[in-house]
Amino acid sequence: MHIDGTKDNPSTGTTFSSTQQANDIIVDFNGNIGAGKIVPTTKLDVRGTGNTDNAIGFGNTTLSASSAGEGAVRYNNGIEYSNGTSWIPFTTSATPKLVIIAAKTTSNVKKTLPTNINTSGLQNSGKNYLVDWTEKFDNSNAFDPATGIFTAPKTGVYVASYTFALVSGPINQSGATNQKQIEAIWEMYDNTGLLSPLNIINQVKCSNPFPAMGTNVDAGSNCTASFYMTAGQRLMPYVWFNLFTGVGTRNLNVSGGYNNLTIAEQ
Repeated sequence: MHIDGTKDNPSTGTTFSSTQQANDIIVDFNGNIGAGKIVPTTKLDVRGTGNTDNAIGFGNTTLSASSAGEGAVRYNNGIEYSNGTSWIPFTTSATPKLVIIAAKTTSNVKKTLPTNINTSGLQNSGKNYLVDWTEKFDNSNAFDPATGIFTAPKTGVYVASYTFALVSGPINQSGATNQKQIEAIWEMYDNTGLLSPLNIINQVKCSNPFPAMGTNVDAGSNCTASFYMTAGQRLMPYVWFNLFTGVGTRNLNVSGGYNNLTIAEQ
């Protein structure tokens, strides 16, 4: 059966232009139906080349999935198909979640005392922002390994975790008026691009106390926290400790793979 909608097909022959096919409907000897295509290769073929409007419109139905049968399709605020038992929504491939993995193999840090400078060695009783990371994986380009700053590319919840270890060294309790401890801290900033204390909007601190002194102590810490961040807000990890008297420095233990960072979108 062949229906020529506008009766523009040639009176003889079997050659039809794409424009002539565009208004035709055909049912071939195999029971295939072509709309806008006179040689259908499937049971319903609307892949004509002479018409840019080849969409198929689906309507809704009150039939249950079992009544409609396996393979039925309907539109119910989205395309759904029947598996014979339930109506199942068609889903699209989800955008991959953000994942960042980095390692630190140097003792380079950004210190806040006496000035904001990058240098080697972590200062006792001072903020030591962890900079100079090596990225292992980053599918977002949202982490700057040079500065250690993560910038949220979109609003959402992010889980941030990092671990670090110092080289073995003494913990001196002599003359101390407070307990010695080491802290891993996440600092969250607003989306202004500034990094002053006025721009800090959240902090999470994870601390390990050392109630007794020792000579060769392996000190380290880790901090894992969830942050609700709007696009443009930033996270930075830093280390603080008061393991000995004075303002000397202690290096990270960079030989055992102890210093790692992970940020994952939820």
